[in-house]
Amino acid sequence: MSYNSIENYAINHCFEESVHLTEIAELTENELQYSDMLSGKMAVGLLRLLIKTGGYKNILEVGMFTGYATLGMAEILPEDGKITTIEMNDRYKGIAERVFEKSESSKKIEILFGNAREITKNLSESYDLIFLDADKQFYPTYYETLKPKLKSGGLLVADNVFWSGTVLTQEDRKSKAIAEFNKIVKDDPDMEQVMLTVRDGVLIARKC
Repeated sequence: MSYNSIENYAINHCFEESVHLTEIAELTENELQYSDMLSGKMAVGLLRLLIKTGGYKNILEVGMFTGYATLGMAEILPEDGKITTIEMNDRYKGIAERVFEKSESSKKIEILFGNAREITKNLSESYDLIFLDADKQFYPTYYETLKPKLKSGGLLVADNVFWSGTVLTQEDRKSKAIAEFNKIVKDDPDMEQVMLTVRDGVLIARKC
C-alpha cells in the first residue's frame, strides 16, 4: 500500500467539512497556483481537537493564507471565543473574506493585514493556542516573539516543520531556519513537545 493511499484513507476519516470550508478549498484550487499551501483536513482536524480538548478560547494564527484553518478553528470555538489571524497577501485575504462573510463563525475572526513579524511584536494579548504557518525563514524569529505571548499551559502548533524533508539536508535558507526552530523548541526547558508526521510535519509544544 502506498503512502498516498493511506493518507487519502486518513483524510476520508477526518471530520466532515462545512460547505464553507469546501468552498475555500475549491476556490484556492481553482484560483491559485500554490494551492498545496492550504492546510489539509488532517492538520485542521488536529487543531480543532486540540482547541476543544483544552477548552481554548483565544487563538492566534500567524499566516492565514486563504483561511481554511482559520475558519476550521473558528467553527468550533465557543460563542465568546476569538481567533486573530495575520495575512499580508491581499489576494489570499480576498478569497478568505469572500467565504467568511457567508459563515456565522466570521464574528469570531479578526484579520490583521500586514507584515506578521511587525504585527506580532505589537500584540498585547496572551493566547491559549498559537498556530504558526507563516514565512518559514523567520520561524526562529517568530518563536522569540510569540513564546512570551503564549499562556502557561498553552500550545504552540507549527506547520511544515519537515519542509518536504529538506530539514535533513538544510540546503536553503528556509530549511536551515526550520531546522534551527525545531532545535530551539526541542532544547527549550519551558516546552514539552511532540513532532508528528502529519502532512509536511506538525510540531506541537506546550508551554509549562
